[in-house]
Formats: sequence, C-alpha cells, structure tokens
Amino acid sequence: MKILMLARSDIFSVPGGDTVQIQNTAQELKKLGVEVDVVADSKVDITKYDLVHVFQLDWIPETYFYVVKAQKHGKPIVLSPIHHAEREVKKFDDVYTFGLRRLVGLVVKKQEHRDILKNIYRSFHNKAKLLPTLKGAYFGYRKSQREALITSNIVLVQTNCEAQDLKTTYGVDFKWEKVVNGVSEQFLVSQAYQNKLGITNYIICVGRIEARKNQLTIIEAVKVLRREEEFKDIKLVFLGKRSEHHKSYIAKFDGALKENSWIVHPGFIPQEDIPSYYHFAKVGISASWFETTGLTSLEALFCGTNVVASGARAKELLGDLAVYCDPASVVSVTNALRQAYQRVVAPVPASFRQEYTWANAASQTLAVYRQLLKGGEV
Repeated sequence: MKILMLARSDIFSVPGGDTVQIQNTAQELKKLGVEVDVVADSKVDITKYDLVHVFQLDWIPETYFYVVKAQKHGKPIVLSPIHHAEREVKKFDDVYTFGLRRLVGLVVKKQEHRDILKNIYRSFHNKAKLLPTLKGAYFGYRKSQREALITSNIVLVQTNCEAQDLKTTYGVDFKWEKVVNGVSEQFLVSQAYQNKLGITNYIICVGRIEARKNQLTIIEAVKVLRREEEFKDIKLVFLGKRSEHHKSYIAKFDGALKENSWIVHPGFIPQEDIPSYYHFAKVGISASWFETTGLTSLEALFCGTNVVASGARAKELLGDLAVYCDPASVVSVTNALRQAYQRVVAPVPASFRQEYTWANAASQTLAVYRQLLKGGEV
C-alpha cells in the first residue's frame, strides 16, 4: 500500500498542529508496513500512489486543487479537514484581533472574504500560495471547500463537534469517521521529572505566542488572582515561540513581560522536555479562542496537573477532567484558574493511555484506507 499525504505548501517552513498530526500519523503508519510520502507540492506525480490523503480545509487554498487532481486520476480520497468552528473564528476576528487584521475585520464582515484576504497576504511571503489563492478566490472559497468535502470518499474528524461544525459551516452532508489524534509518547510513560525552573507555585500555558492563544487575557486573569492572599506569590509560565505574524500582539506581550517579573517565558522548549514543566505546575491552561481539540490539556493531565480549557471540542474530549472558561472574559478565566488550582488533581482514566496515542490514530486510519481500497463503504 502506497499513500500520498498532501499538505499545505508551507507545512515544513511554518509548522503547526497539522504538521504534528501528519508527521506522527505517517511515522506510525510506516511502522505498520505502509509506504507513505508527505508532499507539499501540487505538481507531484499522483499516479504511483494507491490512495491520496489530503490535510487541512480551513484557510488553505491548495486543498481543493489537490482533491480535484486526485479525483481526475481516479484515486480514493481521504480528507482530514482539521476544521475550526467558524462561529468561534468569526467571534475572535470581530473582537480580539490586533493591528492590520483588526482594521480589515472592521471593514470586511463576511468570514469567507476575510479568509481570502488572509491568503492573499500570506502569498506575499509564500509565492507557492499565490496561484491557488487567486484560483480559489475566482472559483469561490466556500464553494471549493464544499466541493472538497463532498468529493472526498471519507472525511476524518477528530471530534463529533467537528463533524457537526463542518455541516453547519458548509451546508453539505458527507461521509465521516472519527479518528482521534494522539499525544506524544513522552506524556504517556512514567519518568523522573526534573524541575527545570526551580519553582513549583506556577500556572503554565503552552503554545505559540499569538492572539488566538489568548496569553494577554491569561495575564490579566493572573493579575487579578495575585491580589488574593492565597495567590500572591504565584507565577505564570509561557512556553512557546513568538509568532512572526502577530507583531502588534507580540509587542503587547513583550510589554507585559517587562512590567511583571512574575511572568516567565523561557521561549521554545523541545517537546520531550515539556512534561517536566507541566508536572510541577499547579494548573495548565489553554484559553484559546478556537482549537480543533483539547489535546494540549490532556498532555498536562497525563503529567499530573489540573487544567483549564475552553470550547466545546475540549469538553467533548476532557469531560469532567477539566475546568472550563470563556476566552472572552477575564472574570471567567480568573474563576476557572482559581477552581482548578484548588481542586484535587483529577485522575486520568487508564483507557485514555491506550486511546489517545499516535499508534492508535494510525491503526484507525489504516483501517479506513484498507476499506476504501477494497472498494467498500467505510
């Protein structure tokens, strides 16, 4: 079995959550004896592959043209849309963007048109995006995304919420299966944790420094907490690179770092070292405006840390294991942090360590591939 995984043109130069998903799934599939090539070029020779697996639907102009090419050559098509709820994205764009993006949002109200402008802007930095962006704008972004959904033989979602959000956003029906992503091996195995910061009374947030991840609201919430006697000495730790595309937001973040000595930002930390940072934290928080799942929170739970999360997708995954907040409300984030800090650490069900692995994700994905290649319905 030879599989072609097609990704956005900047998947390697601008890594993100989809990069992690593709690389880990491909790696585990190879262990199962599957030949896998990960390609980010529409000119690839598709004829030598048995099946085409396309990743990303939101904001990615290349996806539709990948699907059209695969269909033209009669290849079975699997689509992993990694779709965000449009209502959450629009709310974020409406009320919490900075700089040029905020100005555009005040003038351009329709989310589809905002997405087109974002891709035109990105094309200045990545010429490979320019042609599919212009073609997509001419054809219609929503139309091309709908066509990609209904043309694919099967759509793999990470949550039931994602499937429903896709139907709501695009107004079409399609065949889908739920295949949950995994967490990296280092979060699943017992280990001797090392306290690399030398502190234990802290809240931690892991992720790229950018507006969507909502670090500034978290800072304001911790400021409020620190006025209370119980939390007067608590620190706030951020792990992650500064985004190159959110200069106004980064300037505000850097200003907060200078003004508040209780905020710690070691910068980018290798994935294998993150469990120790989680383990010694009192609370791990992800107060993002939108995410595909709550797997970063699950990683923190595996390391013995209570978590605060946001969004229906995280709630579907984590249930009662987390405390939830409204990312738009400092009061809500503050209250959630307080509650998570004071509660007993929630034990993670043993079944989670078998279910939420990349090996399991690859096994489920392979079952879908085999069914399609047999010519049957998934």
